[in-house]
Amino acid sequence: MTNITRLAGMMAEIGADWAVLTGADSVCFATGHVVPIEIGQSPFSGGPTVAVVGRDGSAGLVCPNTDGGQGGPYEEIAYTGFANAVTDQVANYRAAVSDMVKRMGVSGAIAIEQSSFPYAIADLLSEKRIPMDVPLARLRAVKNDAEVGLMTFAAKVAAAGQDEARHLSVPGACEMDVFGRIRSKMEVMSNSRCAFAGEYITGVERTSQLGLPINDRSIELGDPVVCDLAPRVAGYWGDSCSSFIVGGNAPDKYLHMYNAAKSTLELAISELRPGLKVCDFDAQLRAHMKGLGYDYPHHSGHGIGTSVHEFPRLVPDETALFEENMFIMIEPGSYVPGLGGLRCEYMLRVTATGAEVSAPFEMSCQ
Repeated sequence: MTNITRLAGMMAEIGADWAVLTGADSVCFATGHVVPIEIGQSPFSGGPTVAVVGRDGSAGLVCPNTDGGQGGPYEEIAYTGFANAVTDQVANYRAAVSDMVKRMGVSGAIAIEQSSFPYAIADLLSEKRIPMDVPLARLRAVKNDAEVGLMTFAAKVAAAGQDEARHLSVPGACEMDVFGRIRSKMEVMSNSRCAFAGEYITGVERTSQLGLPINDRSIELGDPVVCDLAPRVAGYWGDSCSSFIVGGNAPDKYLHMYNAAKSTLELAISELRPGLKVCDFDAQLRAHMKGLGYDYPHHSGHGIGTSVHEFPRLVPDETALFEENMFIMIEPGSYVPGLGGLRCEYMLRVTATGAEVSAPFEMSCQ
């Protein structure tokens, strides 16, 4: 079943006649059209790319001429955004959306994404609008067969980056240089440019903090490394995280902390299954980690797909149930000043009876 068909079914459930998708990740989910995102919205666009989907399964796409011609199950209007002349991109965008609305006969109740719906086209559509952010997020969480293949390949690209990180993390190397070579490895494997999220952080004090940027620090023997790699490949995100000691001689306290996170990840792999409540699963992982003397200040994991973070988030108050063909990131960790930080993360696919690692890579600190 295509995602356009699935989206049409969701519209019937919420009472919408049409859906207007304006988030880059949602556009990709519905149509397969990949919106370039690494530099933010294109300077040659008059507004966010728009996918229009009807309950009858018809679909249209409005995008700037720089992004057109990808091909897909939709009618396309590529308006002039890039030109060797002065051009009013917003006016061109509005005209293209208006044309698409007329061509497809868009009327009645319109489902919109409140998080990304632009003011620029609000007057071109019916005022009867139904927010679809929540039901759309839940729909996107479960992947169809084609998406399972795309997700698995993205996970393999991330795993290849992890293998390269272990090889390149040697005394005297520079964080920024190592990261650049890791990224190159992933892009060569994917045969495309990859948007990227994550981090490559080294050293006791830097790894014990969350969210620090990569810099020009010189790696030293005995450094802990946190390597979190999330490339976007053909519109779908892979993700991963490994932690290890440069030179392989981990101090006993670090090794104990590492084994606590790794055993929590192993518990997750053995326990994740359809029908399990997210909050119960999250509590089980946190209790296991705490029983070993550690905890983590972030979620236990998250869904992933055309966004690097998708529904559901593995947090204490999420009552949703896991479903077959959800892809879930599990990422227990610990961050201790004076000792260092670590995080162990695999991408898991929820199967009919349990869960499987989408793309394994070495998970050891030595």
